[in-house]
Amino acid sequence: MIIQNGTIQAKVKFGGGGIDSSTGFPVKHKEAAYEAPIPCQYSANQNNQLGLVNGEHFTIAHYSILIEQSAQPFTAEEIRLCDMRGRIIGEYSVMSIEPLDAVCELRITV
Repeated sequence: MIIQNGTIQAKVKFGGGGIDSSTGFPVKHKEAAYEAPIPCQYSANQNNQLGLVNGEHFTIAHYSILIEQSAQPFTAEEIRLCDMRGRIIGEYSVMSIEPLDAVCELRITV
């Protein structure tokens, strides 16, 4: 059982994508949309303003997210993380998905 403090939405890409058979170059997806929100519990592993490239600062953020394990596997490559009020915290690439079988949950690291 998770203690919900936010939601995640999996990004679904469709239309195009893959490799162009004549040139061998990747083809971009034409459209992307987000699925329905999934309740989650998230915590920041790292979140600071110390990133620096060419004199410009940026935010370094890594989160650990827990969601309930369902019958359908979670296979998203990108997610949108929102807090309880619906404010977007950020859009992140999924680094790993680890099943926690003892508690029937998934740990997603972004």
